Amino acid sequence: MHRLLALDLDGTMLDPNKVITSETRSSIQQLMADEVAVTIASGRFPASVWLHAREIPLNFTLVALNGAVTVDAKTGQMIEGFPLGTASLIYMLDVIEEEGAYVHFYGYNVLYVRQINDTNRNWALNNVVVRPELPWTEDHYKDQTELIRLVEVGSDFRTFVNSMPMPGMIYKAAVICTDLAVRERTYKRLEASGMLQCTKTGSLRFDVNAFGISKRDALERLCREQGIDRQEVAVAGDYDNDLDMLQWAGLGIAMGNAEPHVKAIANVITGTNEQNGVAMAIRNYLLK
Repeated sequence: MHRLLALDLDGTMLDPNKVITSETRSSIQQLMADEVAVTIASGRFPASVWLHAREIPLNFTLVALNGAVTVDAKTGQMIEGFPLGTASLIYMLDVIEEEGAYVHFYGYNVLYVRQINDTNRNWALNNVVVRPELPWTEDHYKDQTELIRLVEVGSDFRTFVNSMPMPGMIYKAAVICTDLAVRERTYKRLEASGMLQCTKTGSLRFDVNAFGISKRDALERLCREQGIDRQEVAVAGDYDNDLDMLQWAGLGIAMGNAEPHVKAIANVITGTNEQNGVAMAIRNYLLK
């Protein structure tokens, strides 16, 4: 039987309105009552992952920033982190500037940007636990948005990277391109460096972590520590940064709204996130 379920957030555990539905919540709670551990494995900030986990609440170490950080499910504090090195950050900046793409960097619950603009202004708000009864504005979610800082570092990211007060402050980069050809070219150049792990997270964007860092890598480490075999792990996801963990786990569950190539490598396909696909998968494959 399965001992651990790992869930992606966007497109998986959350519905299209970014809400944890009552059906999804109750099914997860029922699974945990059956002594199955449940965690989140997401590309989001640690604070966002922790806030969503606290809603249920979940009972296993959390995975944030595509596996670059593991987080205590009770306290929200970092357990382990794998940052990007200075040399790889400088190389990334060189390529991105040559290609004319946009980039910003994720620290531990800090978003570092050249300047605050329409692309990044609401990044913290995009990471909150959405409550359907509340208007989606900063005023109504201040208790959550204040956990994620937006820091403007100026036009020269190289100076910032070279003068960081502490090495290892940056765990992930998000690269956004308005041109698909530019996205593909930038992605391939960074991936070919051998220093960086790139994963597509949208039609015109991708994430960059240190080489070898992934959701799967984080889950493997956590399972080794807890004596959980990969065949005892179920995971659910919908996009490219879920591929590794879907292929690795004993039961890989693709959401009905997943990309075709994600569905192709999964063991089973559940309903969409609009149809409470996570709850459906728990009922069909995981509950005793």
